Amino acid sequence: MTARFLRPRLVSGIAMGLLIIILFLLPVLYAVMIAFETPHHFLLSPTTPGHPVLGNFGQAWNSADLGPELINTVIYSVAAAFLSTLLGLLIAYPIGRRLIRGASSLYALLMIGLFLPFSVIPLYAEARSLHLYDSRIGYIILHVEPGMPLAVLLLVAFVSAIPVELDEAAWMEGAGYLHYLWRVVIPLTRPALIIAFLYGMLGVWNDIIGPLVLLADSSLFPVTRGIFVFAGSTAGTSQLPYLGAAIVIVSLPVVVLFAASQRQLIRARFTGSVKG
Repeated sequence: MTARFLRPRLVSGIAMGLLIIILFLLPVLYAVMIAFETPHHFLLSPTTPGHPVLGNFGQAWNSADLGPELINTVIYSVAAAFLSTLLGLLIAYPIGRRLIRGASSLYALLMIGLFLPFSVIPLYAEARSLHLYDSRIGYIILHVEPGMPLAVLLLVAFVSAIPVELDEAAWMEGAGYLHYLWRVVIPLTRPALIIAFLYGMLGVWNDIIGPLVLLADSSLFPVTRGIFVFAGSTAGTSQLPYLGAAIVIVSLPVVVLFAASQRQLIRARFTGSVKG
């Protein structure tokens, strides 16, 4: 009986692993491969690796002006993710504790907002009317909302798991609202805060439409706007190896951050469970 159930599980697990490799891992490996190709070899044989070269990375860095754009991207993504996570916590606590009327309806609206598509035209009109167009601060403000629904949903679940007795003990000791959030709620919801921050940061870092719609000054461009310089081809030479090198450069900080955060997330999860 057990073997009958284990075999379908094994087959489904292998099929899911192969699907993940085909859909996600192979495109990443292909982008890394062409980053080390010469344009001439890529045009002759785009699917086979040749002699690896490192000059593509220097060419990509200089042609796309990735240095200032990486600084802009870090500023945009960190600031927007911090604000979305902070606002998500301030919204999630009263919803999780049912301190406001219509908490369930508000929670449902936020859940619906998590699945709504990105609306470009209303966002552009909003940026124009609020004088947020082509502005570093405006770009950050307009990127706070996309990461906030997930932050609220995650934090509501964590807040609901915090014993109400901690709230009562804090009120009896005269702790203020913000002081209670800082000293009690934030340490206990640290895993959710980290996930919400990383999700919000990744959304801003990978945004392609936003820079095209909201920015016109090249000094304000993030990396996703800068790599457009490699679109197409010139004089019969493909720009795709340079594009692949630029993608590797742009993706490397995010990969390192996520790899480092895994240990912190596990450690914070154990800390939160002990404190709870």
